[in-house]
Amino acid sequence: LTFLLLASLYEFSTKNIRKIALSQKDLLFFSTTLVGIIALLKLYQLITDILGGEFLSIPASSYFYLFPIASGAMIVRIVLNSEVAIVFSILSSYFSASMMGNQLFVLLFTFVGSVVGAHQVARCEQRSIVLKAGVTVGTINMLMILAYHLTSGNPLKMILLPDLIMGFLGGALSSVFVLGITPAIESLFNYTTDIKLLELANMDNPIIKDLVLQAPGTCHHSVMVGGLAEAAAKSVSANPLLTRVSAYYHDIGKLTKPLYFIENSGGMENKHDHLT
Repeated sequence: LTFLLLASLYEFSTKNIRKIALSQKDLLFFSTTLVGIIALLKLYQLITDILGGEFLSIPASSYFYLFPIASGAMIVRIVLNSEVAIVFSILSSYFSASMMGNQLFVLLFTFVGSVVGAHQVARCEQRSIVLKAGVTVGTINMLMILAYHLTSGNPLKMILLPDLIMGFLGGALSSVFVLGITPAIESLFNYTTDIKLLELANMDNPIIKDLVLQAPGTCHHSVMVGGLAEAAAKSVSANPLLTRVSAYYHDIGKLTKPLYFIENSGGMENKHDHLT
């Protein structure tokens, strides 16, 4: 079943979804993330089976909702794109449901949370967006759990409250896990994510400081270009953060070519920029 699911999804996605054109590095990252999240879920399940019913009198079934299963799709969306994140959500939902006794609600719960989380981190122009995504996933988790209890015919069960609390905390933990693991993924797979771009956009970056000291006119020019490019990128649904950061660094090579600078109004500008 697993082979048929993987083979059919891969064949359909690569042939019919334009944005799914994975390189070997992308496939390695995708596979590693999927295997890693499922392995962590299995380990977590073994631990909660021991703690279930003994720690704070919380039922063993409630612990599943605490696991940050949506973090996998969120990471894939940040690193790759939304189309790949949907495929990842399908696979992670299938494996999660299989491990939890082939429960249909587990599949729906995991899939909806993963898709919502991936959608919320589509544009990480600030780190707070990831944290807000976790809160949104937690809220959706609570609504899913509440709906499940309502359809069960006995919504006022004693386990409803711990299920709701665990569901919300699971969404919040997803955002914390994403923020913590993303830098390691960037280093391991050599990706440049929006979170990395946020670091590069910081004006306290040493190379930006050097540009300010050695060529303040050029630095001001780069910031102005960044603002214009960001507005243009938003108008055509491109990545505004990538565009702005690229503009910040588009003249950074002038730091290594001081002979091409001329003095102008207390700042250093390129001859071409000066004439323009």
